[in-house]
Amino acid sequence: MAKFYAKLLIGGVLLAWLSLAGCTVQAARITIPDSFEFLALDGQAVSGSLLSHQAQLELPEGEHEITLRYKDVIIDPDLGYEAVINSSPFVINLNAKSGVHYRLTPEPAAFKDKQAFAKNPQVTIRSELEPSPKSVETAAVDTTSRKESLAVNAQVHTDKLPKDAGEQLRYWWLKADQDTRQSFMSWIVSQ
Repeated sequence: MAKFYAKLLIGGVLLAWLSLAGCTVQAARITIPDSFEFLALDGQAVSGSLLSHQAQLELPEGEHEITLRYKDVIIDPDLGYEAVINSSPFVINLNAKSGVHYRLTPEPAAFKDKQAFAKNPQVTIRSELEPSPKSVETAAVDTTSRKESLAVNAQVHTDKLPKDAGEQLRYWWLKADQDTRQSFMSWIVSQ
């Protein structure tokens, strides 16, 4: 009789474990390069920081509208020094599958001229399900109708060194390589 109850208990525990394991749903995620920033997911602003780049977003399964911006530091051919360029915010739509890791990258041919790319970003998305890159349609964001979730500068521009201290920090942060950024972060923590 004890063996019967032991088997019943083990069977019940196994059944409960299997039902719980079947209920867990792994989120999808999307990764972007350093030269892009997340602005919003499904109309909700994505919080960011001047000193840290949010390279990934977790996505529940289903259709999502992701708002991004391209930003980079380039050598301005006319002026001969480095300048910050930003694209207007743009939206991509992604039907995320549970547990899949998506990677957004700039379209290589379009990315050769970064100033032209900033005016018309063209990106591809890759995943384990689709190893070859899939071109994604981008749509410009009408910032006048989405002010509540996107407080962003919608102009493509090149700048001299900004006058505002916060903008100067952003400028130099974007200009720095990964080792310099890490060294700066260590210095900040020690202060």
